[in-house]
Amino acid sequence: MDNKIKARLKQVPSDFVVKEILPDRCILDINSDYDYPKEGNTVHCILKKENIDQFRAVGIIASELGLLSKDVAICGTKDKRAHTTQRVSIKGSKKEDIGNITSDNLILKYLGRGPELRIGELYGNHFEITLRDIDISRDELLKYLQKIKDNPRFPNHFGEQRFGSIRPISHIVGKHVILGDFKGAVLDYICLCFLRENETIKAARTMAKTDLKVALEMFPKSSYYERVMMVHLIEKPEDYRGAFFRLPSNLQKLMVHAYQSYLFNKILDKLIVSNVGNRMLEIPLFGFGMNIPKDLKLIKIMRDVLKEEKISLENFRDDASRQLGSKGGRRKAFQTAEKFKVIEISDDELNLGKIKCKISFSLRKGTYATVFLGNHFEL
Repeated sequence: MDNKIKARLKQVPSDFVVKEILPDRCILDINSDYDYPKEGNTVHCILKKENIDQFRAVGIIASELGLLSKDVAICGTKDKRAHTTQRVSIKGSKKEDIGNITSDNLILKYLGRGPELRIGELYGNHFEITLRDIDISRDELLKYLQKIKDNPRFPNHFGEQRFGSIRPISHIVGKHVILGDFKGAVLDYICLCFLRENETIKAARTMAKTDLKVALEMFPKSSYYERVMMVHLIEKPEDYRGAFFRLPSNLQKLMVHAYQSYLFNKILDKLIVSNVGNRMLEIPLFGFGMNIPKDLKLIKIMRDVLKEEKISLENFRDDASRQLGSKGGRRKAFQTAEKFKVIEISDDELNLGKIKCKISFSLRKGTYATVFLGNHFEL
C-alpha cells in the first residue's frame, strides 16, 4: 500500500498477542477448558509464553522435566517479543509433572493425551495487535483501517522471524550448509556481527575470529548455541562439521529452511516487479525433488535466482547425513487476512500526544502477521 501510516509495533510484549488456531478452527486460550482426548503416547499441554523465544521455552520445559528438547514437540514457531499461546506435546511425562514447571516467562496447562504433535498441525494463528505512536486523527486512522479491511490480500513473504529479527543469520548459515561449507556456517554463526546487537556481543564475536578461548569467556550464557560450538572447536580444532551438529536437529533444519525462505522472497519480489505476481497462485520452494512449474516467466525468474546465488537444486540433497536435505515444496504467493476487526482506537498512554489502535485478525499457518502489517504500515 502506498503512503503507509507510521506506527510502532511491539513497544511492549503485550502489544502482540498470538493464539494458535486448532485444526477444527477453535482459537486456543489457556483460560478455557476443552473436551480433549485422554489416550495417546504423549502429554498435550497449552503453553503460554511471554517475551521468550521458542527454542528457549522448549529447553526450559525439557530441563524442568528431566527430558531432552526433542521430547517436546510443537506445531509452529511463535514470536519471541509477544504473548503467545500454543499446544505442545511432551514425551516421557505425565499429568502430575506439569505443575512442577516454574518459570517467570511461561505457563503450562494440561490438556490431555495424544500422538506427538507435528509441525503444521494447526489451522493458523489469531492475532490481537496494538499499534502505537500514530500521529494522525482518529477519523483518518479509522478510514485507513477500513481500506485494509476491504482489501486484506497481501504478498505472502516469509517474515523477519524466519531469519532472525535482531540477528538475521539463519539463511546465511543455511546457504553454507547446503553447499557443504560447515566452516563458513559455524564461523558466520559465531562471528558475524549485526547492527542491532549490543556492544558486548559484538566484541565477543570479533574476538572469536582470533581467539576462541578468550571469546568463550566474553560470551554471555544466553549465547548458548555459540558457546556449545566454541567448546567443541576448542576441544577439536577444525572439526566444523562436528561443531555444527552440536546444535539441536530442529535448529539445523531451520537454517536450511530459512535459506529456502530467502530464495522464495527473492522470487516473489521479482514476480511483483514484473507485474505477473498477481496471477501466480503458488511458487515452488527450491529443493532436489521440486516440481518444475509450467509458467515460463516463473521458470525464467527461478533460473535467474539460482544463477545469482550460484547454487543448483542438487545442493539441497544431503546424501551424507540425510538430516539436512530438502525435497522442496510449494507456497502461496499471496494470502488474505481473515476476520479483520478494529477493536479500539484510543490515546496512547506510552507516547503522549499520539494515538494507538488495537486490531485483530487471523492468518493461515505459515503466514506472518509482521508481513501483513508491514504491507500497510511503516513500522
